[in-house]
Amino acid sequence: MSLITFWHGEVELPALPRRRVKVGENTVEQSPFPGAVVRADVKASDVQGHDLLGTPLLPPFDRMLVRRKGARRVATSLPVLSAGYELPEHFPERVVLSWDDGDQLAGYAATPEAVLALWNGTFRFSTEDEAEGVAGLRPPQIGALHAIAAHFAVGARFEPATVVLPTGTGKTETMLAAQVYRRLPRTLVLVPSVPLRSQIAGKFASLGVLPDLGIVPVEIARPRIAALTSGVRTVEDAHTLLREANVIVALPNTLEACDPKAREALISGCTDLMVDEAHHVTAATWASVRDRFADKRVVQFTATPFRRDSQRIDGRIIFNFKLGDAQAADYYRPINLVAVEEYGEQERRDRVVAEAALEVLRRDRGTLGLDHLLMARTRTKERAVELLAIYSALAPELKPVLVYSGHRSSSRC
Repeated sequence: MSLITFWHGEVELPALPRRRVKVGENTVEQSPFPGAVVRADVKASDVQGHDLLGTPLLPPFDRMLVRRKGARRVATSLPVLSAGYELPEHFPERVVLSWDDGDQLAGYAATPEAVLALWNGTFRFSTEDEAEGVAGLRPPQIGALHAIAAHFAVGARFEPATVVLPTGTGKTETMLAAQVYRRLPRTLVLVPSVPLRSQIAGKFASLGVLPDLGIVPVEIARPRIAALTSGVRTVEDAHTLLREANVIVALPNTLEACDPKAREALISGCTDLMVDEAHHVTAATWASVRDRFADKRVVQFTATPFRRDSQRIDGRIIFNFKLGDAQAADYYRPINLVAVEEYGEQERRDRVVAEAALEVLRRDRGTLGLDHLLMARTRTKERAVELLAIYSALAPELKPVLVYSGHRSSSRC
């Protein structure tokens, strides 16, 4: 094989097709490879009509073939791409590639075990340094990861662990980092609301900003995620979910809606439990969950060690990054407070607040070009409906919507 380089430049590698496995009324989804833009070179290969593409990525994306325009397809063990050019010398400085066969790499990261194997040795502890322009995890995130590893390093039975990270310090990315760094086989993530279920499932599916920060490679295999929207009805479905998913995201009431035997099978098959926004889970709900996971590794992530029912969160606090620590680290930006004074009827007060809030939103979006939204949070759906009517009348062009989280309702513009 010739070592002569025909071309060197930038290539845009295509994403692999999204995968979906239907399990009863739920679905396991995965975007195994989201695509990447990297420097690459093209050399001669011993496959007729094909050239060898080399990249700095991990296998199988390090060595691939590019089929020349008009060349016949051949059987090969390497992934094959198409550029639409007769010769690599004709490539522009940046070339967009496509998969030559839609079924290629069908077995890549196709099982939870395969995903974990591909994660081996990929995690990188890099600490953020804004002054030096170094991307990475924040010190509290690094500290929390080490605390979690230490907590579960000795013994076989563990007290539930609690990690306190104030809002805005990167709690979700810490969860994702723990999943990859510790290569957890089957994780159940408990969340308190429907919007958070979708948000967390999406974060796990993409691994958030970890690839952008260089904590994991951009090409790292993404996990297989099941966001339970309905209770699991059969033991067979529970076993299928465990066979197909790295991470299962659910609400407590979704677990309660499962067939008892299916729920027992699901919990028995999970190796780890993460509780997100643990301060939103009532003591009674937590007790039922804790008892079922008595022999599992449990980590609760929260912004405060106190629940919304004013009771202290159970378990051992293994890492507590206080609000004062976050303020001292300059993780919060100044707040622009707009004071509104109105002492009329409730509807009049609501309208005056809405007018002031919409004025700020329109300035942020129209004048400053910021991608902002406005949320009015309430304790009940009835209040949210009242506010929705006001905001819809004042700003119909913004198409306000009602969002119900299970604990709170809100109107959003």
